Amino acid sequence: MARLALRILVVLALVTTASVAFGDGRVQFLAERLRYPPAAGQPDDFRVRTNAALALGATNQDDAVPPLCGGLSDPSEVVRQAVAVALKRLARSSSLDCLRRRASVEPNSAVRLQIQRAVEAIEAAGGGSSGGGEGAPAYVAGAKYYVSISPVTNRTNRSTAEVERIVHDAIASKLSQLGGYQLAPRNESNAQAKAVIAKRKLKGYYLSVSVERFDYSDGNLRVRVKIAVFSYPGKDLRGEVPAGATLPGASPGDRGAEDQLMSVVAGRAAELFAQNFL
Repeated sequence: MARLALRILVVLALVTTASVAFGDGRVQFLAERLRYPPAAGQPDDFRVRTNAALALGATNQDDAVPPLCGGLSDPSEVVRQAVAVALKRLARSSSLDCLRRRASVEPNSAVRLQIQRAVEAIEAAGGGSSGGGEGAPAYVAGAKYYVSISPVTNRTNRSTAEVERIVHDAIASKLSQLGGYQLAPRNESNAQAKAVIAKRKLKGYYLSVSVERFDYSDGNLRVRVKIAVFSYPGKDLRGEVPAGATLPGASPGDRGAEDQLMSVVAGRAAELFAQNFL
């Protein structure tokens, strides 16, 4: 229930603060909206701070780390979870110290989980300055399913590297949250996959992921993600799970809105896969 509430609140934040500007040189603007207590004249609204944290995570700027580290002490657990997600996405080694310090005192279990995931992801990526590392997937004890995620078919006008990073991370995070899913490493051979599946008695799935062209009609942004589900490593088609969502009031080219909605929709597609393929 807490996870569902967080998802709903984040979506609400996207809808109610979609006018927040995003782009190069906006880190200070977003940092001001994340700050608690807010500056004079700014609303004390956890939804604004949640949205600012997620937008900072999408900037790929080193100077987004200090305000996000400060946000780890926000009184709202929703904001703190968003901050941990944002730091995970930035993947800067400079954030490891504040994440570890907060993990040692964080009272909320859901927030601690997000912080731990951020630490593990940054460490697996080598703490690089640009994120998106290819670290081996974490071992999942007691897993029932073995999942290989395809390179993302990108039909948007955004760079494939950006779309790949956002969508793959959202799907992997959702499956990790659900539990029982062991992710397969990239470029694994069929023989290697068969050996793992046989040894651990897992059921294998291959997820072929695509992101459709962004639709900005009627003053809204609509994002659609489709997962075609195959057996693994045999790759016999088992079915398909499409997911989509609409963000009202988004302006064409709003990269922050696109990033956040892609992440939400990709996570929902992964959730639908888990619900329909056992």
